[in-house]
Amino acid sequence: MKSNRLLDLKNLKFEVRDVMRYDDVGDYFDNKIIAYDFKDDIITNAIFLHEFIEYMLIKSSGIDASLIDRFDTDDDAPEMHPREYELYEKFHDMSNRVERQFIENLGLNWDDYDKTINTKKIKTAIKLITEELHKEHPDEVKIQHSREVVRESSNSLPNDEQKNKNSKNKV
Repeated sequence: MKSNRLLDLKNLKFEVRDVMRYDDVGDYFDNKIIAYDFKDDIITNAIFLHEFIEYMLIKSSGIDASLIDRFDTDDDAPEMHPREYELYEKFHDMSNRVERQFIENLGLNWDDYDKTINTKKIKTAIKLITEELHKEHPDEVKIQHSREVVRESSNSLPNDEQKNKNSKNKV
């Protein structure tokens, strides 16, 4: 039985990136789970574990991943979608507990790990584009790569939001 409330595990992709869509160490959308590149396999695995569990629970509950993006980037979104936000918080907390157990199983200190991932300055696509454009000789390759990350972000919106965004861009 196939359901749109399940992840497509046969085609699920895990990616490590040095540039994220927004200021977060983990991300998921479409059929991708992404971890920020800390250059540390334990941290990467822990982030992937957290994001996989959270995404699986979000998807199975019928919540669109783009709504999670809104919760992460728009302070008003939780008030506009209280039921979904309550579930998201529940799933996020569950994912954190498993992530913590994983870290502790490896003999590491959770507080040290948590501090590392929560204080790391994350490179975001929009910020990289802005910084490059303000340079005397911008690096077109960096700009193009960051634009692709931003474009990917807008492609993960639900169809009605995508149409609204496209119509606003045409104005």
